[in-house]
Amino acid sequence: MSLRPVVIAGTGSFLPGPPIPSDKVEQVLGVLDNAPPKVKKFIEYIGEDMLSRGGVETRHFAVDPETGEMTHNFSMLAEQASRRALDMAGMEPQQLDAILISCPSYDQSTPPTSALLQERLGIQNCAEFEIHSNCSGVGKSTQIAFDAIRSGRYNNVLVTYSQLSSIYLRSCYFNQEKMDKVHAALRWILADGAGALVLSAAEVGSKPEHQILDTFVESVGAGRPAGMTAGGAAADLMLPGHQIPELYAAGEHHLWQDFTAVNENAAPLLLQGLVNFTKRMKIDPSTVDHYVVSIPTTQLYEDHIPKFLDKLGITRDKIKFRSDKIGYCGGSATLLHFDEMVREGEIKPGELAIVHAVESSKWMTAGFAVRW
Repeated sequence: MSLRPVVIAGTGSFLPGPPIPSDKVEQVLGVLDNAPPKVKKFIEYIGEDMLSRGGVETRHFAVDPETGEMTHNFSMLAEQASRRALDMAGMEPQQLDAILISCPSYDQSTPPTSALLQERLGIQNCAEFEIHSNCSGVGKSTQIAFDAIRSGRYNNVLVTYSQLSSIYLRSCYFNQEKMDKVHAALRWILADGAGALVLSAAEVGSKPEHQILDTFVESVGAGRPAGMTAGGAAADLMLPGHQIPELYAAGEHHLWQDFTAVNENAAPLLLQGLVNFTKRMKIDPSTVDHYVVSIPTTQLYEDHIPKFLDKLGITRDKIKFRSDKIGYCGGSATLLHFDEMVREGEIKPGELAIVHAVESSKWMTAGFAVRW
Protein backbone atom coordinates (compact mmCIF):
# COMPACT_ATOMS: atom_id res chain seq x y z
CA MET A 1 0.00 0.00 0.00
CA SER A 2 1.34 3.41 -0.99
CA LEU A 3 1.26 5.98 1.78
CA ARG A 4 -0.45 9.26 0.91
CA PRO A 5 1.24 12.62 1.45
CA VAL A 6 -0.24 14.64 4.33
CA VAL A 7 -0.48 18.42 4.06
CA ILE A 8 -1.40 21.28 6.35
CA ALA A 9 -4.50 22.72 4.70
CA GLY A 10 -5.07 25.42 7.33
CA THR A 11 -3.75 26.88 10.57
CA GLY A 12 -5.60 28.83 13.23
CA SER A 13 -5.15 30.36 16.67
CA PHE A 14 -7.17 32.20 19.28
CA LEU A 15 -6.26 34.40 22.25
CA PRO A 16 -9.12 35.31 24.62
CA GLY A 17 -9.72 38.85 25.78
CA PRO A 18 -7.46 41.88 25.47
CA PRO A 19 -3.69 41.76 26.10
CA ILE A 20 -2.98 42.11 29.83
CA PRO A 21 0.20 43.97 30.86
CA SER A 22 2.13 42.72 33.86
CA ASP A 23 0.87 45.43 36.19
CA LYS A 24 -2.74 44.36 35.52
CA VAL A 25 -2.35 40.62 36.18
CA GLU A 26 -3.65 40.79 39.74
CA GLN A 27 -6.52 42.99 38.64
CA VAL A 28 -7.71 40.21 36.31
CA LEU A 29 -6.79 37.11 38.34
CA GLY A 30 -7.61 38.59 41.74
CA VAL A 31 -5.43 39.82 44.60
CA LEU A 32 -3.89 37.27 46.96
CA ASP A 33 -5.08 38.93 50.17
CA ASN A 34 -4.78 35.82 52.35
CA ALA A 35 -1.48 34.42 51.07
CA PRO A 36 1.35 33.86 53.58
CA PRO A 37 3.54 36.91 54.28
CA LYS A 38 6.52 35.38 52.45
CA VAL A 39 4.40 34.94 49.32
CA LYS A 40 3.17 38.54 49.49
CA LYS A 41 6.74 39.72 49.97
CA PHE A 42 7.82 37.67 46.96
CA ILE A 43 5.13 39.26 44.82
CA GLU A 44 6.04 42.77 45.98
CA TYR A 45 9.83 42.59 45.78
CA ILE A 46 10.86 39.65 43.62
CA GLY A 47 8.00 39.50 41.17
CA GLU A 48 8.96 42.68 39.30
CA ASP A 49 12.53 41.52 38.78
CA MET A 50 11.33 38.08 37.69
CA LEU A 51 9.03 39.71 35.16
CA SER A 52 11.76 41.89 33.69
CA ARG A 53 13.99 38.86 33.21
CA GLY A 54 11.12 36.80 31.82
CA GLY A 55 10.56 39.07 28.84
CA VAL A 56 6.78 38.70 28.74
CA GLU A 57 5.13 42.10 28.27
CA THR A 58 1.49 41.05 27.79
CA ARG A 59 -0.59 37.90 27.92
CA HIS A 60 -4.23 36.83 27.54
CA PHE A 61 -6.62 35.34 30.09
CA ALA A 62 -10.08 33.87 29.53
CA VAL A 63 -11.31 35.85 32.52
CA ASP A 64 -13.75 38.74 32.71
CA PRO A 65 -11.79 41.40 34.65
CA GLU A 66 -15.00 42.92 36.03
CA THR A 67 -16.62 39.75 37.41
CA GLY A 68 -13.71 37.32 37.68
CA GLU A 69 -15.79 34.75 35.80
CA MET A 70 -14.28 32.57 33.10
CA THR A 71 -15.22 33.62 29.57
CA HIS A 72 -14.18 30.36 27.89
CA ASN A 73 -13.59 26.73 28.75
CA PHE A 74 -11.27 24.32 26.90
CA SER A 75 -13.68 23.41 24.09
CA MET A 76 -14.71 27.04 23.58
CA LEU A 77 -11.10 28.15 23.09
CA ALA A 78 -10.47 25.24 20.74
CA GLU A 79 -13.59 26.02 18.74
CA GLN A 80 -12.38 29.52 17.89
CA ALA A 81 -8.92 28.38 16.78
CA SER A 82 -10.44 25.46 14.85
CA ARG A 83 -12.87 27.65 12.92
CA ARG A 84 -10.01 29.91 11.85
CA ALA A 85 -8.00 26.91 10.63
CA LEU A 86 -11.05 25.62 8.75
CA ASP A 87 -11.56 29.03 7.15
CA MET A 88 -7.97 29.02 5.87
CA ALA A 89 -8.47 25.48 4.55
CA GLY A 90 -11.70 26.52 2.81
CA MET A 91 -13.59 23.74 4.60
CA GLU A 92 -16.80 23.36 6.53
CA PRO A 93 -16.63 21.44 9.83
CA GLN A 94 -18.76 18.66 8.33
CA GLN A 95 -15.90 17.82 5.95
CA LEU A 96 -13.77 16.61 8.85
CA ASP A 97 -13.48 12.86 9.30
CA ALA A 98 -11.92 13.16 12.75
CA ILE A 99 -11.00 15.71 15.39
CA LEU A 100 -8.24 15.46 17.97
CA ILE A 101 -8.02 17.83 20.90
CA SER A 102 -5.23 17.86 23.42
CA CYS A 103 -5.36 19.83 26.66
CA PRO A 104 -3.87 19.67 30.15
CA SER A 105 -7.28 19.15 31.74
CA TYR A 106 -10.88 18.90 30.50
CA ASP A 107 -14.24 20.63 30.56
CA GLN A 108 -15.89 17.72 32.36
CA SER A 109 -14.65 14.36 33.61
CA THR A 110 -17.20 12.94 31.18
CA PRO A 111 -18.25 13.36 28.39
CA PRO A 112 -14.82 13.94 26.81
CA THR A 113 -13.89 17.43 25.67
CA SER A 114 -13.44 16.09 22.12
CA ALA A 115 -17.15 15.25 21.92
CA LEU A 116 -18.02 18.67 23.32
CA LEU A 117 -15.86 20.31 20.66
CA GLN A 118 -17.53 18.20 17.98
CA GLU A 119 -20.90 19.49 19.14
CA ARG A 120 -19.69 23.10 19.19
CA LEU A 121 -18.51 22.74 15.60
CA GLY A 122 -21.88 21.33 14.60
CA ILE A 123 -20.51 18.03 13.31
CA GLN A 124 -23.14 15.32 13.36
CA ASN A 125 -20.85 12.39 12.66
CA CYS A 126 -17.06 12.04 12.95
CA ALA A 127 -14.36 10.26 14.92
CA GLU A 128 -13.12 12.16 17.98
CA PHE A 129 -10.12 11.72 20.25
CA GLU A 130 -9.01 13.54 23.38
CA ILE A 131 -5.36 13.44 24.44
CA HIS A 132 -4.59 14.41 28.01
CA SER A 133 -1.23 16.12 27.77
CA ASN A 134 0.61 19.34 28.39
CA CYS A 135 3.20 20.82 26.04
CA SER A 136 3.87 17.64 24.05
CA GLY A 137 0.18 17.28 23.14
CA VAL A 138 0.49 18.94 19.73
CA GLY A 139 3.14 16.47 18.57
CA LYS A 140 1.19 13.51 19.91
CA SER A 141 -2.05 14.56 18.21
CA THR A 142 -0.28 15.36 14.96
CA GLN A 143 1.39 11.95 14.89
CA ILE A 144 -1.96 10.16 15.28
CA ALA A 145 -3.57 12.30 12.57
CA PHE A 146 -0.56 11.97 10.26
CA ASP A 147 -0.52 8.17 10.44
CA ALA A 148 -4.30 7.90 10.07
CA ILE A 149 -4.39 10.11 6.97
CA ARG A 150 -1.45 8.64 5.10
CA SER A 151 -2.70 5.10 5.70
CA GLY A 152 -6.05 6.02 4.16
CA ARG A 153 -8.24 5.83 7.27
CA TYR A 154 -9.21 9.53 7.16
CA ASN A 155 -8.97 12.33 4.59
CA ASN A 156 -9.37 15.49 6.69
CA VAL A 157 -8.45 15.71 10.37
CA LEU A 158 -8.54 18.62 12.81
CA VAL A 159 -5.72 18.83 15.36
CA THR A 160 -6.17 21.39 18.12
CA TYR A 161 -4.66 22.23 21.49
CA SER A 162 -6.41 24.30 24.16
CA GLN A 163 -4.60 25.92 27.08
CA LEU A 164 -6.66 27.33 29.96
CA SER A 165 -4.06 28.20 32.57
CA SER A 166 -6.15 30.85 34.30
CA ILE A 167 -8.58 28.30 35.71
CA TYR A 168 -5.74 27.38 38.11
CA LEU A 169 -4.47 30.93 38.63
CA ARG A 170 -7.45 32.97 39.81
CA SER A 171 -7.30 33.95 43.47
CA CYS A 172 -10.61 32.16 44.09
CA TYR A 173 -9.07 28.80 43.10
CA PHE A 174 -6.37 28.82 45.76
CA ASN A 175 -6.46 27.89 49.38
CA GLN A 176 -4.29 30.95 49.80
CA GLU A 177 -2.98 30.04 53.24
CA LYS A 178 -1.34 26.99 51.66
CA MET A 179 0.27 28.84 48.76
CA ASP A 180 4.00 29.05 48.15
CA LYS A 181 6.10 31.28 45.90
CA VAL A 182 5.86 28.89 42.95
CA HIS A 183 2.07 29.05 42.93
CA ALA A 184 2.25 32.84 42.88
CA ALA A 185 4.97 33.02 40.22
CA LEU A 186 3.01 30.92 37.75
CA ARG A 187 0.39 33.69 37.61
CA TRP A 188 2.91 35.89 35.76
CA ILE A 189 4.25 33.15 33.50
CA LEU A 190 1.30 31.15 32.17
CA ALA A 191 -1.43 32.36 29.82
CA ASP A 192 -4.45 31.16 27.84
CA GLY A 193 -4.85 30.39 24.16
CA ALA A 194 -5.57 27.73 21.56
CA GLY A 195 -4.11 26.67 18.23
CA ALA A 196 -5.29 24.37 15.45
CA LEU A 197 -4.26 22.60 12.26
CA VAL A 198 -6.37 21.08 9.51
CA LEU A 199 -4.51 18.15 7.97
CA SER A 200 -5.55 16.64 4.64
CA ALA A 201 -4.50 13.89 2.24
CA ALA A 202 -2.81 14.64 -1.07
CA GLU A 203 -2.50 12.46 -4.16
CA VAL A 204 -0.04 9.57 -3.99
CA GLY A 205 3.06 10.44 -5.98
CA SER A 206 2.47 14.18 -5.81
CA LYS A 207 4.84 16.69 -4.27
CA PRO A 208 2.43 19.07 -2.56
CA GLU A 209 3.14 22.28 -0.70
CA HIS A 210 2.85 22.39 3.09
CA GLN A 211 3.65 18.69 3.41
CA ILE A 212 4.27 17.11 6.79
CA LEU A 213 7.42 15.04 6.43
CA ASP A 214 7.43 13.25 9.76
CA THR A 215 6.42 13.43 13.41
CA PHE A 216 8.25 12.67 16.64
CA VAL A 217 7.14 11.66 20.14
CA GLU A 218 9.55 10.68 22.89
CA SER A 219 9.15 10.29 26.65
CA VAL A 220 12.25 10.08 28.83
CA GLY A 221 10.64 10.62 32.22
CA ALA A 222 10.82 7.15 33.72
CA GLY A 223 12.69 7.47 37.01
CA ARG A 224 12.61 11.27 36.96
CA PRO A 225 10.47 13.22 39.45
CA ALA A 226 7.55 15.03 37.86
CA GLY A 227 8.41 18.60 36.89
CA MET A 228 4.82 19.87 37.01
CA THR A 229 1.88 18.63 39.05
CA ALA A 230 -1.78 19.46 39.66
CA GLY A 231 -3.77 17.48 42.20
CA GLY A 232 -7.41 16.61 42.37
CA ALA A 233 -7.76 13.37 40.44
CA ALA A 234 -7.95 9.67 41.33
CA ALA A 235 -4.51 9.33 42.91
CA ASP A 236 -5.40 12.02 45.45
CA LEU A 237 -8.77 10.54 46.38
CA MET A 238 -7.82 6.96 47.21
CA LEU A 239 -8.42 7.21 50.95
CA PRO A 240 -12.01 7.54 52.28
CA GLY A 241 -10.91 10.19 54.75
CA HIS A 242 -9.04 12.26 52.18
CA GLN A 243 -11.59 13.62 49.73
CA ILE A 244 -12.30 17.04 48.18
CA PRO A 245 -12.57 19.00 51.48
CA GLU A 246 -9.30 17.54 52.78
CA LEU A 247 -7.65 18.02 49.39
CA TYR A 248 -8.56 21.71 49.40
CA ALA A 249 -7.56 22.17 53.05
CA ALA A 250 -4.07 20.91 52.27
CA GLY A 251 -3.80 22.94 49.05
CA GLU A 252 -3.05 19.78 47.10
CA HIS A 253 -5.22 20.90 44.17
CA HIS A 254 -2.80 23.72 43.33
CA LEU A 255 -0.81 23.76 40.10
CA TRP A 256 2.89 23.51 40.94
CA GLN A 257 6.12 23.44 38.95
CA ASP A 258 9.66 22.51 39.91
CA PHE A 259 11.41 25.63 38.59
CA THR A 260 14.87 24.29 39.44
CA ALA A 261 14.27 21.10 37.44
CA VAL A 262 12.79 23.07 34.54
CA ASN A 263 15.75 25.45 34.45
CA GLU A 264 18.19 22.53 34.47
CA ASN A 265 16.43 19.99 32.27
CA ALA A 266 13.83 21.52 29.94
CA ALA A 267 16.16 23.14 27.40
CA PRO A 268 18.65 20.24 27.23
CA LEU A 269 15.82 17.76 26.71
CA LEU A 270 14.26 19.97 24.05
CA LEU A 271 17.62 20.20 22.28
CA GLN A 272 18.18 16.45 22.50
CA GLY A 273 14.68 15.86 21.15
CA LEU A 274 15.47 18.05 18.15
CA VAL A 275 18.75 16.21 17.58
CA ASN A 276 16.99 12.83 17.80
CA PHE A 277 14.23 13.98 15.46
CA THR A 278 16.57 15.30 12.76
CA LYS A 279 18.74 12.20 13.07
CA ARG A 280 15.74 9.95 12.52
CA MET A 281 14.73 12.01 9.50
CA LYS A 282 18.32 11.71 8.24
CA ILE A 283 18.70 15.43 7.70
CA ASP A 284 21.36 17.93 8.68
CA PRO A 285 19.84 20.06 11.50
CA SER A 286 21.55 23.14 10.07
CA THR A 287 19.38 22.86 6.93
CA VAL A 288 16.19 23.48 8.91
CA ASP A 289 14.94 27.02 8.23
CA HIS A 290 12.73 27.45 11.32
CA TYR A 291 12.70 25.79 14.72
CA VAL A 292 9.34 26.70 16.28
CA VAL A 293 9.79 25.68 19.90
CA SER A 294 8.34 26.19 23.37
CA ILE A 295 10.41 28.72 25.31
CA PRO A 296 8.55 30.44 28.19
CA THR A 297 11.00 33.20 29.14
CA THR A 298 13.86 35.20 27.65
CA GLN A 299 16.02 34.15 30.59
CA LEU A 300 15.74 30.48 29.61
CA TYR A 301 16.31 31.44 25.98
CA GLU A 302 19.46 33.46 26.67
CA ASP A 303 20.84 30.90 29.13
CA HIS A 304 20.60 28.02 26.68
CA ILE A 305 20.57 29.45 23.14
CA PRO A 306 24.37 29.15 22.65
CA LYS A 307 24.12 25.37 22.99
CA PHE A 308 21.24 25.21 20.50
CA LEU A 309 23.16 27.27 17.96
CA ASP A 310 26.28 25.15 18.38
CA LYS A 311 24.61 21.73 18.42
CA LEU A 312 22.20 22.42 15.55
CA GLY A 313 24.62 24.53 13.53
CA ILE A 314 22.16 27.40 13.14
CA THR A 315 21.88 31.16 13.70
CA ARG A 316 19.53 32.98 16.07
CA ASP A 317 17.11 33.93 13.32
CA LYS A 318 16.18 30.26 12.97
CA ILE A 319 15.07 29.79 16.60
CA LYS A 320 13.42 32.82 18.19
CA PHE A 321 11.80 33.70 21.50
CA ARG A 322 8.18 34.43 20.56
CA SER A 323 6.22 34.63 23.83
CA ASP A 324 6.78 38.31 24.64
CA LYS A 325 3.32 39.49 23.50
CA ILE A 326 1.19 36.44 24.38
CA GLY A 327 2.84 34.94 27.45
CA TYR A 328 3.53 31.24 27.73
CA CYS A 329 0.47 29.35 26.50
CA GLY A 330 1.73 25.88 27.39
CA GLY A 331 0.89 23.21 24.85
CA SER A 332 -0.75 25.65 22.45
CA ALA A 333 2.36 27.88 22.29
CA THR A 334 3.98 26.28 19.26
CA LEU A 335 0.73 26.29 17.27
CA LEU A 336 0.12 29.95 18.17
CA HIS A 337 3.62 30.84 16.99
CA PHE A 338 3.33 28.71 13.86
CA ASP A 339 -0.02 30.22 12.87
CA GLU A 340 1.39 33.73 13.26
CA MET A 341 4.40 32.83 11.11
CA VAL A 342 2.17 31.36 8.40
CA ARG A 343 -0.21 34.34 8.32
CA GLU A 344 2.60 36.90 8.29
CA GLY A 345 4.48 35.08 5.54
CA GLU A 346 7.52 34.42 7.70
CA ILE A 347 7.64 30.82 6.46
CA LYS A 348 8.44 30.91 2.75
CA PRO A 349 7.49 28.29 0.12
CA GLY A 350 9.91 25.38 0.17
CA GLU A 351 11.30 26.14 3.63
CA LEU A 352 11.59 23.43 6.26
CA ALA A 353 10.13 24.05 9.72
CA ILE A 354 10.24 21.83 12.79
CA VAL A 355 7.54 22.56 15.36
CA HIS A 356 8.62 20.97 18.62
CA ALA A 357 7.92 21.23 22.36
CA VAL A 358 9.26 19.90 25.63
CA GLU A 359 6.91 18.98 28.47
CA SER A 360 8.10 19.07 32.08
CA SER A 361 5.20 17.18 33.67
CA LYS A 362 7.01 13.85 33.22
CA TRP A 363 9.65 14.93 30.71
CA MET A 364 8.80 14.28 27.08
CA THR A 365 9.26 16.02 23.74
CA ALA A 366 7.12 15.88 20.62
CA GLY A 367 6.64 17.69 17.33
CA PHE A 368 6.39 17.57 13.56
CA ALA A 369 8.36 18.66 10.50
CA VAL A 370 6.75 20.42 7.53
CA ARG A 371 8.10 21.42 4.14
CA TRP A 372 6.26 24.63 3.34
